[in-house]
Amino acid sequence: MNSDKSLEVRKKELVEKFGLFMERQENLPPIAARIFASLFINKGAGITFDELVHFLSASKSTISTNVQLLMNRGMLTFFTKPGDRKKYFIMSPESFLARVDEELTQYRKEYQIVKEIIDFREEINELDADTSEVKSYPYLDFLSNSLSLLETLKENVKANCLINQD
Repeated sequence: MNSDKSLEVRKKELVEKFGLFMERQENLPPIAARIFASLFINKGAGITFDELVHFLSASKSTISTNVQLLMNRGMLTFFTKPGDRKKYFIMSPESFLARVDEELTQYRKEYQIVKEIIDFREEINELDADTSEVKSYPYLDFLSNSLSLLETLKENVKANCLINQD
């Protein structure tokens, strides 16, 4: 069984790994990316400002600046608890949905272009009686399956608001 200490080390490693990915993917500063990764790993329970300062070993001003950046970009939001003055930061479900929508748009465009190319090739093949091209299009199938999976993800996110408050 994993000890609390080994789980904490593993959590920090995952925050670092996902943070590096988000730096490149979303063009985020290093600490902002790690804040986002911390929220992602925390699964919606919320992280307080002080917990972020402690977990990421960063100054209050650094955390504050980067939390504000993520809030301005719509990537995180917060909630409060009755009788508690602290803000609990979580990933913004709307931001995640926007990211899925961007991917859907790109896959739809690519699907349409690839479909036009396939239709064109089939038209040419009809004119050339000597050509017997196989009518299997795995890449088009990949795009179609990806679109289907992204649509399912989008519906699940909407239904569950991305983050289950455990």
